[in-house]
Amino acid sequence: MRTAALLLAATPSPTTTTTPKVDADLVTPGLWGFVLLFFLALAVYFLGRSMARRVRRVNQRARLEAELQEAEASDEGPGEGAGSGGHERLDTSAAVADEDPPAPR
Repeated sequence: MRTAALLLAATPSPTTTTTPKVDADLVTPGLWGFVLLFFLALAVYFLGRSMARRVRRVNQRARLEAELQEAEASDEGPGEGAGSGGHERLDTSAAVADEDPPAPR
């Protein structure tokens, strides 16, 4: 008990520790840095590819809807468009689907 009290009561004297100087030009990230950077670049590649496909799909849907609206406008006569009311909206998602429909069983 007395020894513990003496150890706790003693004040540490400041010591100078020398740390080895490291040349910043010689330090490299190593294998783990390369692996992490490789997987990060791979993820960015696949995310960019996915984004491009989705943007292309949205643009194609917008183009199809614009063509559909032009066709509806040209089908209507000059006096028919004012009182016709609700227009049906066609679902164009099937026209630009990424995958083929499932095969019949």
